[in-house]
Amino acid sequence: MCFESVLNKTTEFEAAVRRVLSDVKLDNDIVVSVGLLGGHSMAIMLKGGGQHMLWYQDELLHMAKELGLRLLPAFNTSSGLPYPRVNLKYGVRGPETRTGTETDTCTACAGTIILEFAALSRFTGDPVFEVHARRALDFLWEKRQRNSNLVGTTINIHSGEWVRRGEATGDPYYLEVGRTVLDNLNRFARVPCGFAAMKDVRTGSHEDR
Repeated sequence: MCFESVLNKTTEFEAAVRRVLSDVKLDNDIVVSVGLLGGHSMAIMLKGGGQHMLWYQDELLHMAKELGLRLLPAFNTSSGLPYPRVNLKYGVRGPETRTGTETDTCTACAGTIILEFAALSRFTGDPVFEVHARRALDFLWEKRQRNSNLVGTTINIHSGEWVRRGEATGDPYYLEVGRTVLDNLNRFARVPCGFAAMKDVRTGSHEDR
């Protein structure tokens, strides 16, 4: 989607960025699951327009890199699949972390982090994030069901054994639904800058221009 047409509130966005930079501290004793990069992309785009975010000096990117470094300990498993949770202050293992005892993670948690970690590596020039996320993604792909190229829903992060295979996802009906949805998104919602929100599915009109 077009960032400006989706957000359409540049003043509010700029105020929100300032608040994040002033209020958010990453050195906290909290456990998080494995938007800053999206915010950085938006800020760069607005700054390039010459009217908003002129003060911005990649602060969100620096924060995203710090967060990425704090998440990296989650990948310290024999398989390379990340722990599902990590303590931002204390890491994964240890009496203070309140995490590190998990053995299973969902496929989405382990695989989709490649999207942000790859982008983080490209933005910062530091390949370490993409390397770890790619290793996890490659491991999942190797564990796929070869007949259907589908993966299960829950996997053991140490042994790589499937805990829940999610055989229902191999049902031809669901595969056909997925293909139909993707085809129609490309047919009716694609615009030059990405995808537009549908204002009325009956007419095919777009909310964003």
